[in-house]
Amino acid sequence: MVQRRVILFALPLLAVAGCAPGIGRWGGSGSSAPSALRFAIALEEAEMAVDTAIARMDGFERMAAREGAAIAFARPPSNTPRAAPRLGPSRVGAAEAAGDVLAPAFAAIGDYGHALSQVASGERVVSKSSANGAELARAAATGLDAVRGARVTPPAATVRTAGLAGITALADLPDSLAERGRSVTLSAMVAEAQPHLVAVAALLRAVIGSEPGQGTRGAIRAQREGLDSDQARFLDAIRTDGRIGAGERYSIFRSAAELRDNDPAQGNFAALIALLAAMEEAHGALGTEGADAAGKVAAFEAAAERLEALSEASRRG
Repeated sequence: MVQRRVILFALPLLAVAGCAPGIGRWGGSGSSAPSALRFAIALEEAEMAVDTAIARMDGFERMAAREGAAIAFARPPSNTPRAAPRLGPSRVGAAEAAGDVLAPAFAAIGDYGHALSQVASGERVVSKSSANGAELARAAATGLDAVRGARVTPPAATVRTAGLAGITALADLPDSLAERGRSVTLSAMVAEAQPHLVAVAALLRAVIGSEPGQGTRGAIRAQREGLDSDQARFLDAIRTDGRIGAGERYSIFRSAAELRDNDPAQGNFAALIALLAAMEEAHGALGTEGADAAGKVAAFEAAAERLEALSEASRRG
């Protein structure tokens, strides 16, 4: 998975948020906090929550592959020759491939968020030092190829093209604004970035899958159902095998059940889709500091917190 860069603007923004009266979950209703600053802080929280969710899904896929190979190896011999399961590194799974798209996409969004926070604070936009837009777009394109290789239906060509262009534009916007050498209004910046952010969100939505049977979530659901079926048949064979004692059958059943503790929460992908929708709406409302913007940014914050909570619940098992 592409290495995430650290968003360095988090601490100064938290300091701003902590000093202002009534700032959402930092001490009040949030109406006094500049919505763009809160949005930028929430972007970092969302990025970390997405990373954790993808890691949990990848862990489940790897567990399912190991368990499937173990069950196949443990089945009683038949008259049909069977090759032994392969040992060694597994192929890139659907979740890992999706993560290789989400990582550079959120890196680009984070770069834009940094510049957004500068404009919202009345500061001059300065050039960033992280990867440029073309590099991040190439990384995302490689991830999209991996998505196809993981037997996930790739996004439509138009969605892919617009999404990769959006990654490039968002990542390069801070440098572009710095080179213009003039002040930029928050509303103008949001208007310039909005179509790019929408295009990136559409790309990520297509990779994840808008519905349970689509995209990466559809691939992982199929793996979950396949594992359920394999385990059920294997446990049934164990239960009816008179050569195996009750204690051994109990131990095998417990081992199979414990493996499923690594099955991530069912709602993780739905929470990812909700996060993207909330991010789009919150960003579109920026530029006009008021109840509408504050409310939609609060909804985005809540969506990031829900995804983080699901990932934490999955980690606890």
